[in-house]
Amino acid sequence: MSESKDRLRVAVRIRPFSQREVNRKCKRIVNMDGAETVLTHPTDQADRKSFTFDYSYWSFDGFNQDPVSGRNIPDPKHPRGHVYCDQERLFADLGRVMLADTFEGYNTTLFSYGQTGSGKSYSVIGYGPNQGIIPQFCHQVFRIIEEKTYISPTNTAQFEVRLSMLEIYNETVNDLLTASKNGRGLKVREHPKKGFYADGLSDFQVSNYSDIERLLEQGALKRTVVATNMNSTSSRSHMIVTIRLIQKGTINGGEMTTTSVVNIVDLAGSERIRNTGDKGVIAGQGSGNASGERFREGVSINKSLQSLGNAIHILAESSPGSSSHFPSHSQKGPRVPYRDSVLTKLLMHALGGNSKTIMLASISPADIHYEETLSTLRYADRAKQIRTRPIVNKNSTEKLVRDLEGENQRLKAILARGNIDPQWLKTIVNGRQTNPQAMKEARKKWENELRAQLTENEREMQQLRSPQHKELKHVATDTSIESQVNNEYNGPHLQNINMDPLLNGRWIHHLNKGITFIGKTQAGRSTIEMIGPGMKENHAEMSVHENNEVTLRPLTFDGRVLVNGMPIEPQFETVLHPNDRLVFGATQMWLFRHPALETEAGVSDSPMINYDFVLHEMATKSGSTIFSSFSDNQDLLQEELSVIVPAVEEANGISAEMNKHVQFEIVLVAPKDFIGPGGKMVPNQVYIKMKNLDHGTDYIWSKDKFLARFDFMKEMYRQHQMGINGEEDDNDELHIMDERDPFSEPSDAVVIIGMARIFLQSLAYLVELQEHVPVTDLRGSKIGFMKLALIPCADSQGHELQEEDLINSSGQLIGRNLFFKFNIISCRNLPPKFRDIHCKYRFYDDKVDSKTEMYPYSTNVKFNHIRILHFEPATREFVEYLNHGSVVVEVLGRHIINHDPLNQPLPMSNPLNTRQLHGVEDHRIFTRKGELLAQNPVTNSFEGVFETVHGRKQELISELQLLKHKQIRLEQRLDFVRQMTEHCLLIGQQSIPTTLLDAMLNVNNSEEARDIVQQLQAGEDGEEWIEWSATNRQKEHRSSVCTMS
Repeated sequence: MSESKDRLRVAVRIRPFSQREVNRKCKRIVNMDGAETVLTHPTDQADRKSFTFDYSYWSFDGFNQDPVSGRNIPDPKHPRGHVYCDQERLFADLGRVMLADTFEGYNTTLFSYGQTGSGKSYSVIGYGPNQGIIPQFCHQVFRIIEEKTYISPTNTAQFEVRLSMLEIYNETVNDLLTASKNGRGLKVREHPKKGFYADGLSDFQVSNYSDIERLLEQGALKRTVVATNMNSTSSRSHMIVTIRLIQKGTINGGEMTTTSVVNIVDLAGSERIRNTGDKGVIAGQGSGNASGERFREGVSINKSLQSLGNAIHILAESSPGSSSHFPSHSQKGPRVPYRDSVLTKLLMHALGGNSKTIMLASISPADIHYEETLSTLRYADRAKQIRTRPIVNKNSTEKLVRDLEGENQRLKAILARGNIDPQWLKTIVNGRQTNPQAMKEARKKWENELRAQLTENEREMQQLRSPQHKELKHVATDTSIESQVNNEYNGPHLQNINMDPLLNGRWIHHLNKGITFIGKTQAGRSTIEMIGPGMKENHAEMSVHENNEVTLRPLTFDGRVLVNGMPIEPQFETVLHPNDRLVFGATQMWLFRHPALETEAGVSDSPMINYDFVLHEMATKSGSTIFSSFSDNQDLLQEELSVIVPAVEEANGISAEMNKHVQFEIVLVAPKDFIGPGGKMVPNQVYIKMKNLDHGTDYIWSKDKFLARFDFMKEMYRQHQMGINGEEDDNDELHIMDERDPFSEPSDAVVIIGMARIFLQSLAYLVELQEHVPVTDLRGSKIGFMKLALIPCADSQGHELQEEDLINSSGQLIGRNLFFKFNIISCRNLPPKFRDIHCKYRFYDDKVDSKTEMYPYSTNVKFNHIRILHFEPATREFVEYLNHGSVVVEVLGRHIINHDPLNQPLPMSNPLNTRQLHGVEDHRIFTRKGELLAQNPVTNSFEGVFETVHGRKQELISELQLLKHKQIRLEQRLDFVRQMTEHCLLIGQQSIPTTLLDAMLNVNNSEEARDIVQQLQAGEDGEEWIEWSATNRQKEHRSSVCTMS
């Protein structure tokens, strides 16, 4: 077998701009030329990174829509129409190769990889008439089978096609074609010959493409239901569609079986493998461990993609031809971590074993996704070095059955003896201490594994002997989905809104005449069951009246119902109109459709109403848009808030339902640097405040840290719901221990107390500044003062500047060696509820924080922190930073939590639960901040106070210092001119060369003034001064005479 046939082939495809990218006025940073893909840095055109793959597919532009078929086809009139890659070309290059390999008897795998929204699903499944690889592949399988049967009707060959479909979410395997009997995921077991497999995964025999289409539709519908009820999204889950082709024929009187397995894998969004830990957290607030440590280390949410990346890295490094020091396959190389996750277990053969594998990487063209695109291209570049070892899976049917029977007899004998395999036990124990109970559980697990192998062997033998056709008509019943897609239904109905366009609009609830009740369980009177945070047993009712009017009314005061982003109250019925957006609880999003009324009103289904539209509407109606004053960055900030506001509300809903005594709210923090690259204003930064309602402590999280923990919160809620429903999760790795509770922070966690900002303009003129700067918390309230000093120095030892070092303009600093003393003198009047108080800051291009010493307990702290800063030489960019920049000093500490039971308040007879505490806290926020926060109780901002008031004060102080400095210099120079004229009058000289007069007006010290007077005495024409001036001031003048009368 040639090397080119067993190398993992890699293709990269670029999609057009999304509507969001168009709105953001993004620039394209990706170019393609043949097989080469070039990525250009958004702010540095010289920074270009080139990658070469087997295929580089251009789908950015150069196409139009065929008026007959509706497909996207190349536009011959467009300059890049000849390179445009449509769905047919993609399948011709990749799908047909897989098709040929499949009928030859090889196992094949296609990975679809890339960030969320990069076009992965479009390539694999497609939208509308633009069919992706899976449907085209399935069409062609049956076409080839039909051709083979037609060409040779006497041929005894038999063909069997089977299909299965699963989803991996949080290390749990869900069968997408049948419902789990116990509500749990499938076990992943290991077979000695087949490798890892999902025990109990259903696979259906299909006779034509219509069967496959129905199964794919059913799988997508179940995926929609799971995503809606558990508020997961397809971007966080992996989907594997497996097509098994079994060919049987007679050779030399014996029956031969050729089995090919095709795995088409739609991976979760690749941005999930990035560090979503504490990076960028204010004051390093987190778990108390080292900065940047991932909170979810070892947690299942991100485990599969990380393990896949590790496996690809090791396989690529150990492949023949790699520049790595790893040994080749022929030697004992590093362990490939297949067992580290469910995904890598199920795809072990696809990565380094018996499979011909293709990776299709999808990328965005937009500059705002530079980091994600670069990460995807590097990932794909690494993967192309992997080598697999595919073989033709062709064997005698009789021998296969005989081997399986022999294996089962061996397994039964082992079970009868009861002697546990020591090697297996060593793998399970993995060096841990064992006790009798642990050994008992290990034995039970070992016996279950052997019995599962027996069952799997029996199933395979049954298929080989007499394959059974599993009826497809039972699929819909098995999934227990009562409401399903029916686009021809003409009555009023609800249609789901999902983040994934493939899952959007697939789940429909029909509304019948009369009253329809909506709630979290059907055990009561609820007709439509909706599960999720904030959902009540009896949440709302919808009424379809005789005149076809539909109304909606909440049934509880604490069960949220939004109509077009606005909350509605239980006292009134709200009349619904076609295309109204409805939100129940924290996560249930639905579109109201009424075809009869739509026809009357001339309303049609708007393609603009999607998940992003609803998020933006919710954020806008909640009042979040009022906080940004940077018009240039309004869209960017609003986009962030559109994602964060619903997430915070959902987190609060989960906290209330699980009684976690925690509340979250959004805080918009003024940036540390107002001016970003290119001189653009930097928008406010979004942070999340977590408040412990038991003892009132606050913790500030970065947006990334909150989103990482938010994923974990939703997993906890899923387990919570399973417990309520009497279900149990067998996956030990999913159980969340108290020390990893995403709703908690350690009592010794470092938190931010407040910030002090000092502007640097005085340093741009070498003017000393000493000031008491307000320390402001994140609400904008002044909580203390910080005494700071900025002192220009003559050298790195901190010596004072001399008179000749002073300047007239900041431009004179460029090219000079500059030295400054940054002095944090003290803090006073800080809140008394903190200990271990210290400060940290960064100056200009610092890569690490500078910190003061830590003081245990005090509201008035003397730091006397001095740092000498040196810049040798000063650049134009640095001088610009001094003129317009500032330094933010963060005051940090740890909460003082009183654990003394004698000082605790008396317990209440009816203690408040989290939901009631949320109401109390909301009232406190309202009374503190008035009408602003009444519009949005989950969002606070200190931009207005901190930036506008205190920032302007600092600027005025700096300007005042500069004016004083300039006044002193001007008076000094005027005095020098006066002395010079008095000297001339004294000696009887009637004229002064203008060169000398100009020089005297620009002197920096008295020594230079004396030199000018000496030049005046040397000659009236000032020629000697011209030579001195050219040397010292780099400026030449023609001599002229100023006459005094």
